[in-house]
Amino acid sequence: MPDVDAQEFDRWRTQSGRALATAVLAAAGDQHEWACFLAEQAAQLAVKGLLHAVGEDAWGHDLALLEGRAAAMIGRSWSTGIGDAAARLSRHYIATRYPDAHASGEPGAHYRKADADQALEDARLVLAAVDRAWETLGEHDGEGET
Repeated sequence: MPDVDAQEFDRWRTQSGRALATAVLAAAGDQHEWACFLAEQAAQLAVKGLLHAVGEDAWGHDLALLEGRAAAMIGRSWSTGIGDAAARLSRHYIATRYPDAHASGEPGAHYRKADADQALEDARLVLAAVDRAWETLGEHDGEGET
């Protein structure tokens, strides 16, 4: 297992948690497109934090690609179904924010409560997988600390 940088992981994971908390607030305020975007951001930040913490490439904004890198790094202990969650969340990176991302109407007209609920569930799955992976890496670190 690679050496781990707990401070770097914590920095990214803390911001990930803040993004998820804000996604929950957006969903509660019927801002479903923003809830979906922030859920994607929460997952992206968590996965990037994991990758950064072990010195892996974490460039870009394609959550599905980043998740694939994390899965390859972690191996069999990476949770199943996380790839599907990351793929669903990846769809929210652009379409939730740009008025011209849809053929007509603003992004908010294309997102519903069910979309936000699914995005929040997906983000929580990804964050939980990242946290489990981090614990696993900590168990194999030379000092056993995370």
